[in-house]
Amino acid sequence: MRVGICDDNTNDLKAMQALFRRTAPDYNVDTYSDGGALLRAVSEGTGYDLLFLDILMPQITGMELARELHRIAPDTPVVFLTDSDAYAVEAFSIKALHYILKPMTEPALKECLRRLEERQGAQKRVHIISSSGVQQMLFADEIQYAQSDAHYYDVHMKDGTVIKARMTQTEIQNTLGDAFLLISRGLLVNVEFIRQLGPKSCVLKDGREILLSRKNADEIHAAYADYVFSRISRRAF
Repeated sequence: MRVGICDDNTNDLKAMQALFRRTAPDYNVDTYSDGGALLRAVSEGTGYDLLFLDILMPQITGMELARELHRIAPDTPVVFLTDSDAYAVEAFSIKALHYILKPMTEPALKECLRRLEERQGAQKRVHIISSSGVQQMLFADEIQYAQSDAHYYDVHMKDGTVIKARMTQTEIQNTLGDAFLLISRGLLVNVEFIRQLGPKSCVLKDGREILLSRKNADEIHAAYADYVFSRISRRAF
């Protein structure tokens, strides 16, 4: 496994290297003191299984760097390192694997590596009962939303395909889990595909705008916030 660490503080870089030697000695670790050097390396073909980025760097911030890296290597997970939790929500929008306050500790590093293994080998699978009564196994992170249609649910995948499921609302909610919000009656949306959640509607990443249930708008916003911070604010210290 190959890891890249980018931080303009040389003492922090040395501390991270030492932490890896103690905690995960089998990992190959490359260090960069500025984002431009890391960006050039990845652009020229250097591949990483995991990247640690300091958020507050002078030439290019960790957030800016993550967006550029995502364009070049979209499947490379990123962990943000920072002295402040002010960027937590923005980190979620970039789909950070983790967000950690400095200094990095051994339990925090182990949690990062656990999440990496989970992402690589154990994407959440869900079993959908199709309209024909056959069980289909799908990856939950490939489902954009599920919408009721008479006595069925249309499960819309990110590749554009639609699978008709013979399931009740309770059944499909329990199957999909808390990553899916009940935005309006009969419509469950994957939080990961929400670009923006406003007072009255949400906008998906494909540009589709969906009106929120007026009655449950506050509950929807609270559930969204709970999910966001459960993903990015869990830290192991």
